[in-house]
Amino acid sequence: MSKPSLEEVEGRMRPGRYSQVGFLGLHESLRDVLAADAHAMALLGLSHAQLAAPLRDLLAAALAKRSRTSRSDGYVVRVRAHRGPQICPFAADPHASPCTPGAYRFASIDWDIRDARSGCHLKGPGLLVHLIEAHGFFEGLESPCRVSPAALATLLRLHEAPGAQDDGLRD
Repeated sequence: MSKPSLEEVEGRMRPGRYSQVGFLGLHESLRDVLAADAHAMALLGLSHAQLAAPLRDLLAAALAKRSRTSRSDGYVVRVRAHRGPQICPFAADPHASPCTPGAYRFASIDWDIRDARSGCHLKGPGLLVHLIEAHGFFEGLESPCRVSPAALATLLRLHEAPGAQDDGLRD
């Protein structure tokens, strides 16, 4: 099956399609969101893999615990499991197979991570690991599940964001 067009993927991302709340807002452009996030990543000087890997490691450690809570290196990570996985809207045949091996490893969880050292705190969907690494996508600016590249880099101690308190990184 061929790769879907950007317009088809954008349609899948609207609220009520592949996600109740949507990966994108009703009037957002997927192309614009991807471009803005690529620019943010360039400013951070990080690759998508460099940002996704520590998030993946923290989630894997939390999932390995029976309590679904992990404490390590100053982080408190909580995961909440759901019945079925969230489907990647970028996949050529999303309901039959994921777009990359292992894409859905965390797709049936939501996470909540707090850095006890800095007070930074973020929440997000488990599928975000795959979306960042494979597609450079952090969800749309209007999505309640959005995690900005700078906020995630700050939480993971990969970048010190000036004005972090203004970005909702601290409680």
